[in-house]
Amino acid sequence: MDLQEFTHITLAVLEDQGAEAYAPTIIAGETVQVIQGIPEGMDHRAALQETAHRLGLEQADFYFGVRSGPGEVTTGFHTPACTRCQRISEMRQGFVVSDLEDCPWWTLGRGRDQ
Repeated sequence: MDLQEFTHITLAVLEDQGAEAYAPTIIAGETVQVIQGIPEGMDHRAALQETAHRLGLEQADFYFGVRSGPGEVTTGFHTPACTRCQRISEMRQGFVVSDLEDCPWWTLGRGRDQ
């Protein structure tokens, strides 16, 4: 699997349930972790990174998806060397996928989370 494939899978989920119902998801190897029970008011991006940190994934390869704004989900592929991201935006007539040059809220592995 690559980031394009993961984003395509996430897009299928969003088309079925909508962006607002999407729960943060991590796929590391054969393990799929859907993060539930996030306290009200907690940013899902922070919950995702806290879970990845708790699972010891800073130095691992994994895919993630998380609501990153109204009608918006960010997908990514994290490696110890870099993190690549894409944004899925919910538009009036469907979803649009775009590559992100930078994902400023992603701090895992950048030294700020250790």
